[in-house]
Amino acid sequence: MRSCKWWSVFSSAFAALVLCAGQANAAVNIDRTRLIFSSSDAVQSLNLSNDGDTPMLIQAWTDNGDADSSPDSSSTPVVVIPPVFRMLPGELRSLRLMLSSRQTLPTDKESLFWLNVYQIPPNTQATSGSSRKVILPLRLRLKVLIRPTGLAAPKESDEQQLRFTLNGNQLRIENPTPWFMSLTVHPGAQKAVGGLMVAPKAGLDVPLSAPLTTGEKVVYDVNTDSGNARSYSVSP
Repeated sequence: MRSCKWWSVFSSAFAALVLCAGQANAAVNIDRTRLIFSSSDAVQSLNLSNDGDTPMLIQAWTDNGDADSSPDSSSTPVVVIPPVFRMLPGELRSLRLMLSSRQTLPTDKESLFWLNVYQIPPNTQATSGSSRKVILPLRLRLKVLIRPTGLAAPKESDEQQLRFTLNGNQLRIENPTPWFMSLTVHPGAQKAVGGLMVAPKAGLDVPLSAPLTTGEKVVYDVNTDSGNARSYSVSP
């Protein structure tokens, strides 16, 4: 279902420049890093706070994994309400996500969508001619996981089903479970590799800086629904 056609609020220049705005600090912050629709949920919500000292224009929509999508081009069963709003300094707002239908979603594994929260500050400086200033928007993206009917949260025994194999400087992670697994891997004495996500019933190849030596173990931390992590150790 498409969001309201408010993409014209942001110029094409903003859309091109948003990927360069990572160095900016978010004024509007979110109280979590992911949203999970359990098998019986139709609505989820999260809280936003404007911790800056200026008003912010916010636009929110969901996509199916295409980071370059716009509200007009994206179509998912997750509807965001309200799609566009203004936040004053110090203001708290609640954002609601509604699951319009499960009919097109897999019944044997989780589905993944992404929530986009665009924030654009006002240009408070007077501009004229050559002194015009471009205000870069900042986009936050959060995972939105939807579990099919009958699928509960993963337990420790489920997370321990992840399989690790080595092939030279490459670590292969196989996920035979129906859940998306978000994890950080500590390959022996090497630097940890974070921000990994292995799709249900799929695999992921992780490059290493060097092969593991004989006897070295791989420790991996799996992010739970609560935002904490559980750690495990394996010998690949």
